[in-house]
Amino acid sequence: MKKITLWLALGLLLASCGQQTEKGNFNISVHLANAPLGPVFLEELTLKEVKVADTTTLKDASGKFTLKGTVPEQGLYRIRFGNSKYILLALDAGDMKIEGDYDNLDKISIKGSEASAALQDLMTDANAKGQALTMEMRAVDSLQGAHLPDSVLQEKVKALQQKESDLQQSFIAYADKTPYPANAVFALSMISNPEILIDQKQVITNVEKRFPENTLVKSLAGRINEIEQQVATGGKANADSGAEEESMSAVKVGDMAPDFTLPDPSGKMVKLSSFRGKYVLVDFWASWCQPCRMENPNVVKAYQQYKNKNFTILGVSLDKKKENWVQAIQADGLTWSHVSDLKFWDSAVVPLYGINGIPTNFLMDPKGKVIAANLRGPALEQKLQEVVK
Repeated sequence: MKKITLWLALGLLLASCGQQTEKGNFNISVHLANAPLGPVFLEELTLKEVKVADTTTLKDASGKFTLKGTVPEQGLYRIRFGNSKYILLALDAGDMKIEGDYDNLDKISIKGSEASAALQDLMTDANAKGQALTMEMRAVDSLQGAHLPDSVLQEKVKALQQKESDLQQSFIAYADKTPYPANAVFALSMISNPEILIDQKQVITNVEKRFPENTLVKSLAGRINEIEQQVATGGKANADSGAEEESMSAVKVGDMAPDFTLPDPSGKMVKLSSFRGKYVLVDFWASWCQPCRMENPNVVKAYQQYKNKNFTILGVSLDKKKENWVQAIQADGLTWSHVSDLKFWDSAVVPLYGINGIPTNFLMDPKGKVIAANLRGPALEQKLQEVVK
């Protein structure tokens, strides 16, 4: 099944007016019940990288902490905790207060930032819509081994793809109406197929006209122009390092990959961090996933080319039956390390990495930092050629 992004939105269309955003000092006061002790990071999210804007450490059970700094304009930021859970913000200058429960972050209260509150509303609604669609996707995935007529299965897949397309079009509409530049870029960057953005170039132009000085808007417009030029010259409109597809998963480019330990086919426990020192592609797949099986030849090709150049792969399967998993490994010639707890979508790695569809992959550098995500077809080889020397 084609990957369907979890954070999909219909949301209320916000009134547009090209609202001015503030620059200067900000102060974020946070009070979260059940917040974990340890480091807390305020990070700026750009289309290319993640930048740390401030850090603090939560040392007691009060759940209270403050983040401060300066912001030149409205931008996308996140408050990230040590376990990679986060709160997304459209940050301006001024005082902001965040209250709620760490165990229920989609219900938090945000005061002092209308843009952030609107973004929170968008994400809350998006989560509900996306989870419903993801459950439909998983139900169709589970039918692929049920010996249904191809015509029946194809109709179900077609219906899901149409729903996904409709929801992506709703992001276009949202971006065209919101008065907040960060929210507009967030909505547009959630569209997994960049060619949709090319088809809706007038909307991008409208966003540029409404927010002509915003750096995020300029970056997105520049990226769309690059993609348009690639298409015009016969290239494929791939998102840069999978940035659009991975943008709202639990793990992002620039993050340290969450560690996990799972059994291989022989029962031996394998730990992700044991591969430190090499570039590692963590490839989430399953024997029952036809798009995964179709992508496997591309992964095999890349592995054969770079396996002797400080690169390896760890396959993580969402299979339910060991015999099917092992048979698919052999049939597809997947000669790298493989692990699975054979728990299907209840696997421990699903919430850890925010996996909502497969195939999904993350490329880590030798220190364990994610440097790319969702590399498909030639994009994987291209990225390896860039980083593996």
